Amino acid sequence: MRTSLSVLCAAFLASMYFRSYFGVVGPLVSDDLALSPVEFGWLASAFFGSFALLQIPVGIAFDRFGVRWPMASMMVVGAAGSALLGSSSDFLSAFAGQVAIGIGCAPIFMGVLYYLGRLHSPDKAGRLAATVSSIGSVGALISASPLSFFTAEWGWRAACWTVSAMMLACALSVAASLRRTPSARSALQTTERGAWRLPKLLYLVPICFTLSLGGGTFRNAWAGPYLTGVFGHGTDVGTVLTAVSVFGIATSFALPFALLRWRGRTIVTAIYMVGLLSALLLAFTPGFSILSASAGLALLYAMGNVHPVAMTEAQALLPIRMRGIGLGALNTLVFLGVSASSSVFGALADLHLSAAATYGLIFGATATALAIALSVYVACRPKAVEAQGAATAVD
Repeated sequence: MRTSLSVLCAAFLASMYFRSYFGVVGPLVSDDLALSPVEFGWLASAFFGSFALLQIPVGIAFDRFGVRWPMASMMVVGAAGSALLGSSSDFLSAFAGQVAIGIGCAPIFMGVLYYLGRLHSPDKAGRLAATVSSIGSVGALISASPLSFFTAEWGWRAACWTVSAMMLACALSVAASLRRTPSARSALQTTERGAWRLPKLLYLVPICFTLSLGGGTFRNAWAGPYLTGVFGHGTDVGTVLTAVSVFGIATSFALPFALLRWRGRTIVTAIYMVGLLSALLLAFTPGFSILSASAGLALLYAMGNVHPVAMTEAQALLPIRMRGIGLGALNTLVFLGVSASSSVFGALADLHLSAAATYGLIFGATATALAIALSVYVACRPKAVEAQGAATAVD
């Protein structure tokens, strides 16, 4: 078990690295391949698009074949994708590499939860998953200043090839060390009564769609172009992204303590209000100072920490027999939101406005999306919860 836990930690670290690395590597790839802003937006969104579209199919594969072989084989595809990106000479080859990397990372986090949950009691599985998550979050730090240093010394292509070899090693370790998980067929059987209707969860759709605007869209892709475009190419992007990552990790460790004091819905509402205010301030003053820009990006990035809180709220509204597909669908929306927003930001950047005006418009679009999500959550949540309570009473 100790070996498999170490392997899961390494795999999740690789996944977290790939979720964030494009913030440093992306601008270098764009310059080297002479990409347009639209092409850069599509390249940034390719990873999250393929990642998102595979969440439900990955869950089905785990139920049918267990974790080991689907996870290992898809990680091999991810390793090949990183090597392809490192060898790319045009947009299409780079895009294919990003898609393959998304395929490789798609099963990792779900695989950690599924594998531990099938082999251990819920309490122990939760503790082990938290351990894997905290260790794996270091991948976001590696993709900041250390990656900036590596690319400055050896280039972005060497970074892609190096991580490709590491991803391949993780895939082989997964294949060699993970045990066969019990069949999930018995878990699908339930005596649960009562009807379930999709509208109960619709109020969470905008929340899920905007959860990773800070972490997925800015931290992983658009923060670098924003900082260099508004504050100059001499800006130490790696240091800023490192500070943003450290803040995000620190707040993630604080979240369990906050849940002891406040309800989940209160935390989601408060975090979204802070994110909305941050986006508005950056929209009106995108070039005020590097300190205010860093603080705003950090607060937007920290919004992603309420992801498990939102998923827990959704789970309470789902019958047992539909929790896997329901949570998979909502989790898909999280990554589709990153993919869609990055593409929209690329189109806005292609308007050829000044850097300050461009990013003011991008942050304004972000604030609009967050305002819509927060309004729907606050206005519609009580109705959904009351409907669930009424259905339970009837049952």
